[in-house]
Amino acid sequence: MGGRVIVKFGGADLSSGEKIKKAAEMVIKANFEEVIVVVSAMGDTTDKLIKIISEIGNISDKDYADIVSMGERTSARIFCSALKVLGADAVYIEPSHEFWPIITDSNFRDAEPIMEETCRRVIEYIEPLLLEKKIVVVCGFLGKDKDGNVTTLGRGGSDTTALILANCLKSDEVILVKETEGVLSADPKMVQNPRIIDKIDIHEMFALAHGGAKIIKAEALKYKLPEQKLRVVSFSSGNLRSPGTEIIGVFNSNSFEIKEREGLAAISLICDITPESFSRIFAALTGNEILGVSTGKRSITVFVMTQNLKDLMNKLHGLSDVKALSCLTNIGLIEVSHPIFVDSPGWVAKIASALASKGINIIEITTSKATINIFISEARIKEAINVVRDALEA
Repeated sequence: MGGRVIVKFGGADLSSGEKIKKAAEMVIKANFEEVIVVVSAMGDTTDKLIKIISEIGNISDKDYADIVSMGERTSARIFCSALKVLGADAVYIEPSHEFWPIITDSNFRDAEPIMEETCRRVIEYIEPLLLEKKIVVVCGFLGKDKDGNVTTLGRGGSDTTALILANCLKSDEVILVKETEGVLSADPKMVQNPRIIDKIDIHEMFALAHGGAKIIKAEALKYKLPEQKLRVVSFSSGNLRSPGTEIIGVFNSNSFEIKEREGLAAISLICDITPESFSRIFAALTGNEILGVSTGKRSITVFVMTQNLKDLMNKLHGLSDVKALSCLTNIGLIEVSHPIFVDSPGWVAKIASALASKGINIIEITTSKATINIFISEARIKEAINVVRDALEA
């Protein structure tokens, strides 16, 4: 049977009556005990609405949200009807309903959910419908502010809707239905024969999504609960229980993840910044743990953990690409991760200013998506961790 499940269908899966019927059949056939279906707008409806709006001119953000919401609102009605045709006891929920659950701020084009109020309404209004064994169809992408105005959660916001509902209802599983067989190792439009990934860590998925992979909206991942199963499955399989790709792990979005390492060496190499020189340098680093890389106009610095620094330095020095090299030892690393880093500017400056105020010199800062790496002298790493934590939580 399966427990409490949230299923989300994207617009491509709902682009025709035939596809909508197939999607509804997939839900019925899966025979979950309790199920919410989150639907996107059919096909390219949202794009068409936005194009029309742009041709009209400078409409208000409030009107923008109200107009583009029509895609999902129509989709929910049609999908609910498809379920009923198949004999299901189904209801749809949309923002005009008094018991619409997802409450947001008034940033109409990219609203932020107010989770306390949203969860209260989900439990009060949506959970009873599930307990009555109704299939609940919910508009994705949409919210409503405290004044009752329709808001949108930004492009890809239906993923956010699904994960928010799963968070509030503590659902057993979230299933995101896509056109692909699951999460692929690359975009098939760019790379031949990409691989299907069976399992991927949530941090890896976050990095891929922010790097351009259109599998899941990266910000939605922060709502996943620790014991919740999250899968990406293929629409073409016709089976919501097909393996697809499982996204494992969880963001601790209530606090910053801070890790430390000591005993690093920072090797600076004067060389040409070319793919060929990089290839030979990194080949020479084989067998050593690389914890950070930064480049300058004519230099590369590699932060490594190595068992034999002298041998490694000699090996790198022997490369024809390397004009000269130097090394700092006893380097410490503070690794700070949080999804908020991606969308909110100023965090690196905040950290750097806090460390500077205590006279702690930064050797290097590198960033990648939701992670900031700070390299400093390991002699002051304990003090620096406290300074960084205080700065982040201020």
